[in-house]
Amino acid sequence: MLELKVKMININLPVGHRVLQECGPLYEYAWFIERIRSYLSDGMDRDTAVALAVRDSVREDIFSDFVRKHGSEVENMLYTQFNMDDALKVRYEEGLEDGLEQGMAQGIDRGEHRLLIRQVCGKLRKGENSEKIAEDLLADREEIDRIREAYAEYGPDAAVLFDRLERAGE
Repeated sequence: MLELKVKMININLPVGHRVLQECGPLYEYAWFIERIRSYLSDGMDRDTAVALAVRDSVREDIFSDFVRKHGSEVENMLYTQFNMDDALKVRYEEGLEDGLEQGMAQGIDRGEHRLLIRQVCGKLRKGENSEKIAEDLLADREEIDRIREAYAEYGPDAAVLFDRLERAGE
């Protein structure tokens, strides 16, 4: 078995790890990211924060050679990263909405099923057969037979029928 141990270093500026003192480009990158975060915490939108951080880095000669050479790539990369965070939030919110919609649909399906059970029980009390009930209610004959069997076993108590039939359907 191979075991790998990795030491993680927090290179955020406020932490001030000594590696930032020893590696100029890493310090400049940390400074640049901290500047973006600072603008974001001041309430600026992402695009403005990135653009201002690029401007500041050139003005203060930090990360400036790289930004001059690859400025648009840097902005695009940062937009992509922050957009990914936004996309994950949107995905989460859409998942919640989908779940609510599915829950509502199941509730409607269950409600429709309960209505069918009530209607079938009423017709069974009148002595109608499964074929006629299925035809009258435009329902599946097998489902009518399931309800009829439960009715025969448990009687006309709709609450008991709902419970038994829903458990059997799960």
